[in-house]
Amino acid sequence: MENALCSNIKKLYDNGLYECVIPTASLLCTLLKNDRNVATLEMEYQAMIYLSNANYKEHNYRTACSQLEAVVVQRKTMLRFKSSFLTAIESSYPQFQDVELRYKIAICYREMGEYNMAINTLQAVKTRTPRVNMLLARLLHHHGHGVGKKEKALAYKDVLRECPMSLTSIEALLELGIEGSDVHSMVVNAAALPKNIEWLSSWIKGHAQMYGCKHREASQTFQQLNESNQLHQNEHVLTKIGQCLYYDGNYLQAEQYLSLAMMQNPHNMKALCPLAVVYDRNKKKLERSNLLAPLEMRRTREFRSSHWFLHAQQTYSNAKYERALSFTERALDMDERNIEALLLRAGLYFVLQRQRDAVNVFQNIQCLAPYRFEVYKGLVACYVRLNCIKEAQATCTVAVRQFPTSARSFTMFGGTLFRLANPNAVRSAKRFVEKGLQIDEHYAPGIALLASIYQGEGDIRKAIVLLKKQVEYRPDATLFAMLAEMFSKEKDLDAALQYFTLSLRLDSTYQRALDGINALTKAARIANSHKANGKSNEPNAAAGANAAASAATATAAAAVAASAAAAASASCNVPSMTRACNRSNHDWLLDYDEAEPLELSSPAGPAEDAESDAFAEPFWQAVDSELTN
Repeated sequence: MENALCSNIKKLYDNGLYECVIPTASLLCTLLKNDRNVATLEMEYQAMIYLSNANYKEHNYRTACSQLEAVVVQRKTMLRFKSSFLTAIESSYPQFQDVELRYKIAICYREMGEYNMAINTLQAVKTRTPRVNMLLARLLHHHGHGVGKKEKALAYKDVLRECPMSLTSIEALLELGIEGSDVHSMVVNAAALPKNIEWLSSWIKGHAQMYGCKHREASQTFQQLNESNQLHQNEHVLTKIGQCLYYDGNYLQAEQYLSLAMMQNPHNMKALCPLAVVYDRNKKKLERSNLLAPLEMRRTREFRSSHWFLHAQQTYSNAKYERALSFTERALDMDERNIEALLLRAGLYFVLQRQRDAVNVFQNIQCLAPYRFEVYKGLVACYVRLNCIKEAQATCTVAVRQFPTSARSFTMFGGTLFRLANPNAVRSAKRFVEKGLQIDEHYAPGIALLASIYQGEGDIRKAIVLLKKQVEYRPDATLFAMLAEMFSKEKDLDAALQYFTLSLRLDSTYQRALDGINALTKAARIANSHKANGKSNEPNAAAGANAAASAATATAAAAVAASAAAAASASCNVPSMTRACNRSNHDWLLDYDEAEPLELSSPAGPAEDAESDAFAEPFWQAVDSELTN
């Protein structure tokens, strides 16, 4: 009977009926255990190996793990007895060999979240296959706390020696900080590499630039690949171009390439999260909703981390922060290395006035993705909110050194210095912003900050010329509003009204422009009232009335800026952050591309104590001389 059961279990397993194998093999194991007269070592091993592998196939990982470990112990016993059955069954089923059994045990431990046990299991394997090396490399890379970079890279290198076209291993090595030239030489010198693969060098170069924080250069490298006939419109190349442009802050072009990648493959998980964020930054609410529409037809058990992120981001944009945080936690439960979800979690902590928690999350992301500029923006925003100016300056320094070819880093440092009540700091801020504009002369946040610096220096005409040049190149609601306020200070109310109107054409809900127009109306009424009073009391004093009207208008214009600045300052301190503006809810990213430029002209924050000033001033001056020369 036992032999007949073994034959039937084998047939069930060969036909992939794993759910049927489990009860039948379990019964056989019990029969053999209770009747030692008919039980043989080979029969017990056969029943146990079918049972453990069937549980593994059915994703019963905890049960499979204990059973597979028992099988490994039984196998050692059979080796001591030099069983011919073991050789026969492993010849028929290569997946029953010792290496494969240990690989499955490691998978079980990984699925149970016991990563150290999984690593130890794989490290005990003497002869590792590329598949074993790849799993070990991933576990060390993602969960090897305290493991050095060399040890992590070694497992990936072992994969590349046998499989040089493992692009995932190449990308992981570059992410770990291995030089692109070293990775390239390792790949091209591999014996198994196919010849005449010209695009592979560009692929490696592009990833080296991306992980080296040269996002604009990386996008250009991948664009060259896309323009070639061989890889034109490939979804992976399009995704990489879109990601690099997104990392560089070029959201308009990023949207173009990421949407093309999604058209090629609607289930492209690597493009989905960045595209959702880009749609939000570009105010494409309908397109973002279209990303969510297919999910309404699915059951939640089909959701992956990226799908939960879409829900989190949608609720965040609708100012439902607690619910967004719940969705974010679900996304991170499924993939704790989802960078977009981590950034969103940090942003939610920020708007919920949990700055210390936000700092912890940003610092965690900095360990995982130091090539993401949003990390440094978020840290600076948190430190500024906490009035930790020294820490903010130190973070800006790291950002400038990490992103030396980005206008964003110099603008962020300039903005941080601009907040200090120190004339020398403001002068250094100006030099930093000018350095950034040398890199990208049309970088709108840098233009806005420099215009605010000119305004603070009393050179409003120069600020107006700068802003006019920028809005001619690329219209922007915020810059139009800044122009209008400056014209109102120059007592040119017609021009002020014109630019407030242009601002509202781009964003009809922009509160700053609406407040500005209301202030202009109020100023005109005051002027008319003064004029009427002058005519009734002093018929020959028209000139005096005009002067009074002009003074009232100037006062009203100043009130516009003051009230708007107060509104911006108040909104930063309110957890809901529900103010309407053309920068959405991303004020926590304070490198001034998402924050309102209004904040740039707000009064300086509270002065630090004498000890802090003594530290901060030489600190940023040294950085200024080092980085702006």
